[in-house]
Amino acid sequence: MSDLSLEAVLLANFQTSADADKRTEVLKSNLGLSARYRVARLALGRSLSEPTFPTQNIDAQGKTIKGELLFGMDELPLWVGLLFTHTRTINPRAELNLSTLQNVVKRHWHRGMELLMEDWKAADEDYHRFMEILVKRRANLPDTVAVSDISGKSGETWITEVAEPKPVFIDLGTEGDTQEMYRWKVNGVGYSPHVAIMGQAGSGKTRVMLESLKQIRRQTNAPIVLLDLGKGDLANDAALAQALDARVLRVPDEPIPLDMFHGSSISDTHASDQVMGFRDSFSKVMQSKAGAKQLDAIREALKPLFANNDRITLDDIKETLKDYYDANGIKTDSVISTVNDLTERKIFLPEFSPSRFFSQSWIITFAHAHETTKNLAAYLLLDALNTYMKRLDEAPKDGEGHRAIRMALAIDEARHILGSKHLALSDNIRLHRAKGLMVMLASQSPDDYDGAGDDYLENIGIPVCFKTNATSGQVLQNMFRGKVSFASLPIGVCLTLKDNKAIKVKAY
Repeated sequence: MSDLSLEAVLLANFQTSADADKRTEVLKSNLGLSARYRVARLALGRSLSEPTFPTQNIDAQGKTIKGELLFGMDELPLWVGLLFTHTRTINPRAELNLSTLQNVVKRHWHRGMELLMEDWKAADEDYHRFMEILVKRRANLPDTVAVSDISGKSGETWITEVAEPKPVFIDLGTEGDTQEMYRWKVNGVGYSPHVAIMGQAGSGKTRVMLESLKQIRRQTNAPIVLLDLGKGDLANDAALAQALDARVLRVPDEPIPLDMFHGSSISDTHASDQVMGFRDSFSKVMQSKAGAKQLDAIREALKPLFANNDRITLDDIKETLKDYYDANGIKTDSVISTVNDLTERKIFLPEFSPSRFFSQSWIITFAHAHETTKNLAAYLLLDALNTYMKRLDEAPKDGEGHRAIRMALAIDEARHILGSKHLALSDNIRLHRAKGLMVMLASQSPDDYDGAGDDYLENIGIPVCFKTNATSGQVLQNMFRGKVSFASLPIGVCLTLKDNKAIKVKAY
């Protein structure tokens, strides 16, 4: 910072976007404040509490304000130190000069105003509730954080609260022979933390899955994302939502508030990866199998959009595809008709960054969603989780090798998504156990894993099989050390493994 003096900062002009400037005036009026700089400082602090750098493209057309007003004489060193420390945490190679500071202020001010207006709405525009949200929720910082530089040249950093490494257990029920409690260590050394629960309707598989998730939540306080791909009954379970401290979403009545393509504009590589991921997911829900020309058109049309924009919506994708088709004289086909269908209702809104979204628990149901909408929403969510997990450091271990559980992903009625051969589901199961991700899949039959395109069961730590007339596939036979039958199991009783041997457990 040799070329920057505090005197220069005092005399310099700072500004934000025109949109953020308008919001600053609105919030100033709502809070009864007399000076614009007070809201600007609040916005800067609110944005600095977020774990990522604000990378969205914004204008700089707001009214200017002198540094001496924006920061104040006494607090100036503190503000400059906070802004530059945050910047260097994100990008250790950032040049610390006046231009950098003005750019950082512009971006944090803009994002901070977006977040403050969200908090204002969450408080029902009540002053006291608003202050309570800021003080009790937004200022509740973790004691420790783990920082991971994910980008090489891009300089973006993802920060997550450090989960405590300790043994985590699921009490499944009583053993049939001894009547002792059957306890499985989720994060034991040498095997996977993932669980596959199988059984026909009414056998008890969903009940056991939910009880297991509650136990994990109680022991770890880890966020849990629960996808209900069946009838959507879980959305009505208030006790479950309370136990998981989860927000309930009913898609498409309530869109998923996740920036599915977060970070695509960081570099051409990020943009290309995000486009290819979207294309893979989109092609799986098309009305007919995508041809080579259609796949090329999707890639060529969307890469500039993803490379140059943030907070991309499906409407943005639709308009970009239509413009590309028109410009290249391509007739309307299943690509356009599918994206038209998908934008009839809002599946997601790019409100939360992945780090923010995946730091809390969600119960997401699709009971009233069209099959195409449900599938694409689930695919994109798994894509976003896969990308997010790739950018994290490995989860810490304790002295005995127990890895911390950072997050749990649970999918009820997972049959279709297993059969879709979706790469992101495979990656989340195979690659991210070291990042602290636990995956729990519930489906009606072991047959749901046959032909899934990936040996999911080989990456499962423990199978839990309730009554079903289906026969066990080869992988399941290998796990149970021989052929097993689930047809005669009573309701509430499952077959699982203990010391690599099949054992009956009465779950309830």
